[in-house]
Amino acid sequence: MPDFKYILFDLDGTLINSEAGVLRCIKLALKEINQEDAPYSTLRKMIGPPFRQSMKEFFGVEGQEIENLIKKYRTQYDIDGWCDCKVYDGVMDMLKKLKESGKTIALATSKPERFTQKIMDHFGFLPYFDFIGASLGDGTRDRKSLVISHVFLSLGIKDIDKAVMVGDTKYDIYGAKEAGIKSVGILWGFGDRAELEEAGADYIANNPLDVLKLLV
Repeated sequence: MPDFKYILFDLDGTLINSEAGVLRCIKLALKEINQEDAPYSTLRKMIGPPFRQSMKEFFGVEGQEIENLIKKYRTQYDIDGWCDCKVYDGVMDMLKKLKESGKTIALATSKPERFTQKIMDHFGFLPYFDFIGASLGDGTRDRKSLVISHVFLSLGIKDIDKAVMVGDTKYDIYGAKEAGIKSVGILWGFGDRAELEEAGADYIANNPLDVLKLLV
């Protein structure tokens, strides 16, 4: 196991279970295209990746129609969707111990910055993080690898071989590969072992304690 110095975390499905708020707001938006009764299995896959990407992938929506749905979604999410979530058991203790061990900890999420900052502050994550990397919400820097690169640039990280991405879906694993770093796929979020292994996760962790054992 390499001695990783920089630990990058995904947000949805990794630090927080955001399913309740996200799905409620997604269903509200999907009413606009009469798809609010889409299968739960499909809706759950929309948690984490960029909204534009998942709307096109699962519902074939493109162009201005996507922008209209995003506006509908974010209007409600801004009101109460962002706080309708909970921190996974063991996550705070994991972050505390990683910080105490001298690791540099950053967030790398495809969620827009304004929602990300509110969540990180509201749930008490900020003392553990050296940088909060998120998307801009306008379609730029949505791709996970671009967020990771933004984190590296902002923190002045050049020895990226000492960085690792921790996340729950294939998008985190693909993003890490595109950015040229290792990845830890976690099993308490929205992905599963088969998805993470197929994407090429370098390590798999069943719970936050496993992450500590891998990285400290």
